Amino acid sequence: MEAPGRSDLLRKLKALGKEELEGFKDKLSEVLLEGGSEPIPITPADPAALTDLLLRHCRGDSKVVLKVLEDVEARLRKGPKSHFTHSGDEIPPGEGGMLASGKQSRKEDPTGDSWGTDKCKLCPREEDPPEEIHPEIIWGPDGNQETYRVHLPGAGSFRCSETELGFDVRAAMTVQYRYGFWDQHLSVWSTPKWMIAGPLFSIQADPAGAVAAIHLPHFLCLRGADTSRMQIAHFIEEGMTLEKPMQVRPFHAVLENPSFSLYGVVWGNRSKPSILIHSIVLLYWALKMAKTTLHLYIIPNDHSRFKAIDDYEKKCPSRLVSTSLQTHKPLTFDSRYVVSSQSNIEVTPKELEFCNIQAECLQSYMEIYTKDIQWGLEFSLIEKINKEPIWEAHVRPEDATLSVSSAQTQTDEHFVSQHQEQLIQRVMAVDSILDSLYGPVLDLEQIQSIRAERSSMEKMRKLYELVPKWDNDCKDRLYQAVKEKHRHLVEELEGI
Repeated sequence: MEAPGRSDLLRKLKALGKEELEGFKDKLSEVLLEGGSEPIPITPADPAALTDLLLRHCRGDSKVVLKVLEDVEARLRKGPKSHFTHSGDEIPPGEGGMLASGKQSRKEDPTGDSWGTDKCKLCPREEDPPEEIHPEIIWGPDGNQETYRVHLPGAGSFRCSETELGFDVRAAMTVQYRYGFWDQHLSVWSTPKWMIAGPLFSIQADPAGAVAAIHLPHFLCLRGADTSRMQIAHFIEEGMTLEKPMQVRPFHAVLENPSFSLYGVVWGNRSKPSILIHSIVLLYWALKMAKTTLHLYIIPNDHSRFKAIDDYEKKCPSRLVSTSLQTHKPLTFDSRYVVSSQSNIEVTPKELEFCNIQAECLQSYMEIYTKDIQWGLEFSLIEKINKEPIWEAHVRPEDATLSVSSAQTQTDEHFVSQHQEQLIQRVMAVDSILDSLYGPVLDLEQIQSIRAERSSMEKMRKLYELVPKWDNDCKDRLYQAVKEKHRHLVEELEGI
């Protein structure tokens, strides 16, 4: 059993329902308290906050993460009804590890079928779901190119949790694979005839004969479509060949007895109407840009593109905002979309075209800017021609707190530590700030001790005597409390 990485853990927590997530949070708090950590603040459970908290507690050690998850799930199994079960029955040992072993909740997670969801309301779920596998990730010499490797223990059907690539195997084997670059191979054939319809994979298997079939993911909505137009592009040294899939499934094309090298799904562009595309919207919070700046992407539901955008945004740095990803319906390429909101926002550019841009290329996005998110931000993505909404989002003020924490883990020290002297000297509304910290951060005795000091500067200095013992969650709460009372000071120190 392998511990999930941050992105995998976050996806799985997002897939839980509200009750399930609260149950996980309660049991996680018990485990962390027994391990000597501070209690989790009494606030609504948030997937991103819980993910960051767990990884901080475990200091990024995958073995410790796995141990904590197993402990949490063991406690859930002991309850009258586990939050990770679908009935009142107890989960047998080894089968209940939804987070640690890849078993999924039935709640919707819009990022992909292999993560426990329907990608499309028009398409049926794929029958006989395979066993989900968590591959070892091998980094290339440049620190960017990832290769996935997994040992399959015996005959069966398996699907990768990271890429959605599937394998039917006859015997135990080892398979290694990575994303390829379509642009490096497209010069050998005429692109107007064919549309790229999924990721390109470079695959190696040992022994190769153990693989009976591969299931290549695609992002096409095939309801009512002529599936004979789907082909699998196979790139070899001599050039490219097109192979007919043995089976076309709602989210995969199946190729029997592959010879291996580079494979990807393509679609014949020989008639109208345009094929519908399973689509998602990604919303990122730019952590070091002015005020509140969001980046909005519309892309096919292709994990290679999702990963490429996520890698790019992390370098900005930005963090993915916890919203629904899936659009209300499949989209068509070349359609255009605009943002509609009652809030005071600036959007650049005014409209965004939904394009088939490959993962290796820079993706287009909208930048959404607002000066104040105190009461939250609601907006919709609207189809330009027929004015139909395809996606909505509500960004909460609490997301700002999470962004502060994420920014520090990716860049430098926390705001409240970095600007300690300035805050001690210039914060005046100390009593109001203490009221905000009472309970989750400070107890009554601590507050009384601080308020016994004569001046605001002395009170802040007394408060800062406690800060070295705080985790980032406590520091985030102080940051938010100061920002509510001294917004201009915080903006000045942030360089806004």
